Amino acid sequence: MEQERTLNPVTALRWSAELFGEGNPVQFFLAADRFDSAERTTDSLSITLLDDGVFGLGLGANPPRRPDWTRCMIDDARAITHVNGLHARDHWDFYSIDASHTLTDGDVIVLDDDDLITEILQLHANDSSVWPGRDDIVSWYGLRDADDDLVSLGALVRWESGYHVLASVVTVSEHRGQGFAQELIQGMIARARERDITWLGLGVSHTNAAAQRVYTKAGFNLRAQFTTYEVPGD
Repeated sequence: MEQERTLNPVTALRWSAELFGEGNPVQFFLAADRFDSAERTTDSLSITLLDDGVFGLGLGANPPRRPDWTRCMIDDARAITHVNGLHARDHWDFYSIDASHTLTDGDVIVLDDDDLITEILQLHANDSSVWPGRDDIVSWYGLRDADDDLVSLGALVRWESGYHVLASVVTVSEHRGQGFAQELIQGMIARARERDITWLGLGVSHTNAAAQRVYTKAGFNLRAQFTTYEVPGD
């Protein structure tokens, strides 16, 4: 197939499903209001979104790359240190699950104490991507132990695309390794299912093997292994 290009986000989403199945990263990242274009080949696809700069996302063996990207994420590109003058910054994996087809449950509670959530994130996961106060947060969920101490928490977030992700999942340091994270994730999947949410996604560092085991055990499937590229010095 020769390279094709579209300016229609609906066509881009159809292409992504044809190439990579439902629940693929393009469906989560493609915000229609910021969509610029998509390009595909027989086995690869890239989309371009406009935000503070020009953002690209590439999937497949050899996704088309635009020279005007100021930031991009490319699947399975960890051995490549530069893309169009952009430098590799970090490596992370994207997982998704069809929550509507799960039977998992967990004894999670809804959290509304932003100060407590912030304190736990600062102490135990200071590099978290989502913090209290964001408009796209649907709900914070938590898990308490037998002593009623909050030991694990995470956020359910609705992205611009309309798809939902789990974010800022953390277990208090001294309670790790006791199965709390597994129960929290299972409970959050169940709460999403009750909201009639179909696909859930999440991102995790490529080196965080412990978290990857938790998500895989809960039913999440690895969909992409991204390298993020940015302008040097940003």
